[in-house]
Amino acid sequence: MKTDLHIHSNCSDGIFSPEAIVDMAKARGLECIAITDHDTFDGVLRAKAHAEEVGLKYVVGAELSAVADREVHMLVYNVDVNSYEFKQTIAQIADLRNQRNIAIVSKLAEHGIEINLDELKRSCISVGRAVIAREMVRKGYCNSVAEVFEKYLGNEGSCFVQTKRLTPIEVIHFALRFGGIAVIAHPKKLHFNEQEFEQFLQPLVKAGLGGIEANYFTHTIAERNYYGRIAKKYKLISTGGSDFHDYVHGIDLGSKSFSPNGYTRTILGI
Repeated sequence: MKTDLHIHSNCSDGIFSPEAIVDMAKARGLECIAITDHDTFDGVLRAKAHAEEVGLKYVVGAELSAVADREVHMLVYNVDVNSYEFKQTIAQIADLRNQRNIAIVSKLAEHGIEINLDELKRSCISVGRAVIAREMVRKGYCNSVAEVFEKYLGNEGSCFVQTKRLTPIEVIHFALRFGGIAVIAHPKKLHFNEQEFEQFLQPLVKAGLGGIEANYFTHTIAERNYYGRIAKKYKLISTGGSDFHDYVHGIDLGSKSFSPNGYTRTILGI
């Protein structure tokens, strides 16, 4: 099964609508996808309905930002997005992102950079640093998104803001609370060595972690094999994806795919 379980739409910092992504995935031979926008599930029901129309398997998902001693991204799958309690909780999580945006824009203003968040929200439901960065490039403050992050929005940038976020264990509990599963996204980006990664992983497994994104597009074969072995060791699912946002961030949708093993397919219901 050709699968991509890490894709972003224009409901966060991608450039294509959820429906357009479904059409692109179908045309490019994918059999199952998940749109995993940042801190929002707003596009998933639209995508799921359209996937059913075109005969594409679809997994409800999102990518939630968490903080331990470093930023940790968690992919959350198969939660009950129709629950009233879920909608209240995800709104609170999204507000953490919004508060960070306000603080970032305030810092940028101190550097003479004017960004209107209300305007950005009209075209993007879940605004984040990448959306702000693209707007700065559009307005001519920087020549590229990479330059924006290097000078202003990256961890060492002059306008970086670290606000309150959920912990990884809180994200796991959130997923379980609403019938879903939490997966560590792009584990290589955590910059742990093998011993450190297992030490980081063990309390998350005890808390109910569901999986590891072993087949992330930048992982080497050796890294995919390593994270796959660790997933098997701790009885976790092993997922993968392109992290497609546009033609710069991630890789082009359908240019690579991964085939989930039987255990992963069973747990995700695909």
